[in-house]
Amino acid sequence: MPKRCANIHKRKDNRWEGRVKVGRYPNGATKYYSVYGKTYSEVKDKLETIKSSEKIAQKSGSGGPTFSDVVEMWLSSVRIEVKKSTVYRYEYLIERHILPILGGYKITEISTSVINSFLEDKMKNGKLDGKGGLSAAYVKAMSNIIKMVIEFAVSEELCLPLKSKISRPIEEKDDIPILSHEDQAKLKAYIDNNMDLTGLGIIISLYAGLRIGEVCALTWNDIDLRLGIIHIRHTVARIKQNDCFERNGSKLILDKPKTKSSQRDIPISSILMPYLCAAQRNATSEFVVSDKDQFISPRTYEYRYHRVKQKSVIDDVNYHALRHTFATRCVEADVDIKSLSEMLGHSNVSITLNTYVHPSMDLKRKQLEKLSA
Repeated sequence: MPKRCANIHKRKDNRWEGRVKVGRYPNGATKYYSVYGKTYSEVKDKLETIKSSEKIAQKSGSGGPTFSDVVEMWLSSVRIEVKKSTVYRYEYLIERHILPILGGYKITEISTSVINSFLEDKMKNGKLDGKGGLSAAYVKAMSNIIKMVIEFAVSEELCLPLKSKISRPIEEKDDIPILSHEDQAKLKAYIDNNMDLTGLGIIISLYAGLRIGEVCALTWNDIDLRLGIIHIRHTVARIKQNDCFERNGSKLILDKPKTKSSQRDIPISSILMPYLCAAQRNATSEFVVSDKDQFISPRTYEYRYHRVKQKSVIDDVNYHALRHTFATRCVEADVDIKSLSEMLGHSNVSITLNTYVHPSMDLKRKQLEKLSA
């Protein structure tokens, strides 16, 4: 068993307490700062963060730490709390976009106006190749990171809170197209006549609403044909390696789904069941849509989907449109929205209604017909 730190102990109220020296009182007695947590590990991590803060303050001199220093501290704290793929997205935006502009500022110099000016410039000229601005969603992600870093700095008493709110970019969301009933029938007919592992994954997304990363990560152990349930427990995600984002600077891993609600159980419909039964009998890999002992890359799988799409002569829609189509067909069939939301892995029904459900003209006509019933 690893040796425990002498400055961490369990209290009578069952909480853990850790102490770190922060100086001396005028009478010479040692001054301590205490942190508390539910577990030994939680307290140990908090103490490590405080020690990092002290080192940064010493390194940065009387002017205080730079924004880059605080970002480093913040990343150290979030790495133990969030998924590797989430950290990858944070680090990419930080290293490619945020630190080159804001990194040299002292944390006390980061004001709302400085942040807003940075975000506005990214909207207009943010692309790394210099050819235009970044999308509102991309810049909004940077805004969220900066906000979290500032909040962390305030909690560590490295700076004061911002005097006004950061201007958040407004996202103009376009409706994501779905397959028409005609195109859905054409796609299914083509797959029925040319069944392979690519077609199997398309059918799974079309009739169970899985994301492409979830399809690529799906194994036969996740599918219970006897009970008729698909267990979503993993997705394929990208993380950084070799401390860089250049060529070969990242790799794909099996990771947990992006949220707790994304870990879910989906009933297998009567349409989907025959496809899965037939595929399992002929399976050569533990992965449902791969013929090797390794999951397939989502990028490779989407490329194969586009080939199937072209051969089936349907409208040009991306793979995610299959998930949207599934949600819309469920609404058309009067599936309970709460149940649909859980099958899609959403944390609340508003996401399902506002983002994924696209009423077709047939559905609108069906609803209006109720007026004369």
